Amino acid sequence: MMSDTITSYTSLLMGGLVAFSLTGTVSVQCVVYYRLYPQESERLKGLVACVWLLDLIHSAFIGASLYQYFIAWFGEESQIDVIPWSVAFTVVITAFQTFIAHCFFANKIYRSSQQNVYLTAPVVFLALLRLIAAATSTGEMISDKHYSVFTRPYPGWIFTTGLTLSSVVDVLIAACLCYLLHKLKSQIGSASTVMIKVVDTLTLYTLENGFLTGVATTASLICWLAMPHNLSFLGLHFVIEKLYANSILASLNTRKELRDMRPRISPWADRSLPVLSADDFSDRPRDPLNPLVSNISSRLLLFLGVVYTYL
Repeated sequence: MMSDTITSYTSLLMGGLVAFSLTGTVSVQCVVYYRLYPQESERLKGLVACVWLLDLIHSAFIGASLYQYFIAWFGEESQIDVIPWSVAFTVVITAFQTFIAHCFFANKIYRSSQQNVYLTAPVVFLALLRLIAAATSTGEMISDKHYSVFTRPYPGWIFTTGLTLSSVVDVLIAACLCYLLHKLKSQIGSASTVMIKVVDTLTLYTLENGFLTGVATTASLICWLAMPHNLSFLGLHFVIEKLYANSILASLNTRKELRDMRPRISPWADRSLPVLSADDFSDRPRDPLNPLVSNISSRLLLFLGVVYTYL
């Protein structure tokens, strides 16, 4: 019992610190985006603003949760079983951020596959089920008020379903994007080493994003199933929302690097090719900001994610 309590407090503290660090990365990514693409469409600017706002609200709820556990309930070890309302709301905010990320990449799949509904529909459908499961879990947390009640077969299986669906959707998205990239690379052949390098770079980014979000979600699921008597799963769950937010922003910000990699006269301009997200290669006015900034933020995300995985 004592070891579970210590593990719970340690997990909450470490998860909160890493989450706050990744919030800084999200903010940097947002600033980089607005500097690199000042004439971006209002739709994408609104998407970035929404992602940023959700991330800040999520961090506020994490801060309120840590305040309850470490200050308001200081020395009261029995309170570790209590679910503050702020913890419940971190779950639903994570679900909304995850849903936005899944729909963002589903849109890439839809446009890149020449509007193939059979590839896109399963991703959107499972993402919606994940959102419903997480919203239901939030309601149960608020209603149950204690982890000892929440971890029972019901409503515990709802939370399990939400995390499982999130991991499944991550795998589907990564598999679809890699398939489309491989298909595109096959069509290019050996005609252009520059374009092959671009496709390889896109594949790498796809695998990195899928790896980070998938590992965090799966790790939280494993801790939830294997150690239901401590809060290791919650410490990892704090980080999940940040990784999804960063995956969206990294995908948007790395477009400049991809554009800089292409030649002046390029077959990418040929709309007959099934280009993976044509926006990644389109010409738009952009701020002369050092392109390494966006790389630094995305690499920092990768570093922090790997470090936390091994803690």
